[in-house]
Amino acid sequence: MKWLEICIESDTDNTELASYFLMEAGAAGTSIQSPDEIRSLVENAGAKELAQAGDFSRFMGKYRTTAYFPSETNIYDLKAALKKRFPDSEIIWREADDSEWEGSWKKFYKAFNITPSLRVTPSWDENAKVSKNSIIMDPGMAFGTGTHESTKLCAGLVEKHMTRGGSMLDIGTGTGILSIIASKRGAKSAVALDIDPAAVKTAIQNLEINQINNVKVYQGELRDVRDIFKKNYFRAPLKFDLIAANIISDVIISLSDEMLDVLNAGGKLVCSGIIIEREAEVVAALEKSGFAIDEILRENEWSAICAHA
Repeated sequence: MKWLEICIESDTDNTELASYFLMEAGAAGTSIQSPDEIRSLVENAGAKELAQAGDFSRFMGKYRTTAYFPSETNIYDLKAALKKRFPDSEIIWREADDSEWEGSWKKFYKAFNITPSLRVTPSWDENAKVSKNSIIMDPGMAFGTGTHESTKLCAGLVEKHMTRGGSMLDIGTGTGILSIIASKRGAKSAVALDIDPAAVKTAIQNLEINQINNVKVYQGELRDVRDIFKKNYFRAPLKFDLIAANIISDVIISLSDEMLDVLNAGGKLVCSGIIIEREAEVVAALEKSGFAIDEILRENEWSAICAHA
């Protein structure tokens, strides 16, 4: 499948804001490269002298935020919007396919702790193995690998608030990582949704790799849940004990009423993908819908909100 790869290149660190803007614009996912990461890769490859060379050193001094958009995206309108938002950055684009995206992840995606008790390991890592406190992850073309602040914040809240024997709805599941965490922390069942067919495929694969069999993944939006339940003859009530929505501010705001409708009384909503400057706006929308805010976590430019019905 063909994609449009677009890169925002800057002398200053605008990667968090750029990542947020690109996701709001419809990116399938983003990756961030800092000068230190690039320099480390070059030096580890045995090219320390090259890393210190003039032209190449200047190249490595750039911050890069790269995103992938469907091939039908109007690249000229997107470039114009990005240039207006980031006037001091260079906007670079090209056509790419799935294999290039997947290959690029393997260069930068290393094992890490997503919470103090849960470690994420890439599927291609020789040390990857399934256990209670480990998650094996293959990002594919999906967003939500666990390295981004929004996913880390959401992961910690899911781990904290997932009650043993409870049910979970994962909106915008991406790689499926939040559903995997919920299952490992005692969820009896979970339903994971994503509008992107590539994400649905990736999530199903990651669930299989991690030997998770109590999570069902479907392509669709929250408004499709009732039809999904009917189509699959689910007998359980259309209510959940925990809802996770690691998406973007506008979608969280637009879905606040619907999320309340499918949350059990006293159930928890965990949402992230919220840039700090829009935190108050999201809080106001949730409270207007009837949620009570329990806690707000912040890391760098990002916020995560936990609320209850």
